[in-house]
Amino acid sequence: MKPFIIAAGLESGLIKPSTIIDCEGGKLKVGRRWIHEADANHRFDKLTVNEVLAYSSNVGSAKIGFKVGDKKAFQFFRKMGFGKKTKVGLPGENRGILHSPPWRKHLLSNIAFGHGLAATPLQMASAYLTIANKGIYLQPTMLRSIANKLNGEEVRLPERESYRAMSE
Repeated sequence: MKPFIIAAGLESGLIKPSTIIDCEGGKLKVGRRWIHEADANHRFDKLTVNEVLAYSSNVGSAKIGFKVGDKKAFQFFRKMGFGKKTKVGLPGENRGILHSPPWRKHLLSNIAFGHGLAATPLQMASAYLTIANKGIYLQPTMLRSIANKLNGEEVRLPERESYRAMSE
């Protein structure tokens, strides 16, 4: 989820790739709890936003999440396809878990680095595709058309939903 909280921060103009984030030596107290880097050897002090992403900093991502805030993060994640079904047509598909705000500060920090929510593999693939597709969300599909073996006709399926989820 780190690329998506960073994209939300960039999109809202709250950060730039060169913005310095104080990662506090790799641990951050949020209320009574501590956020740590996933690798105990990572004790980052100051990182640029680019480095937060490159080093996959939990603390840096949490601090970016605090800048973005719960409402903007929620709206951005929804535009990226999280918390809703993809409508791909597979039986048993679920929408994952993305709670509506308000989020407590600890939940916001956890969501910023990928805990505190649940996403399906198809949602993750679609969100990354949106970044690769220059900010255009394209509803995933399993089929574009169906061929009729009796007469050879191709039946095109309905157009997929697409929209600009973020700037290029």
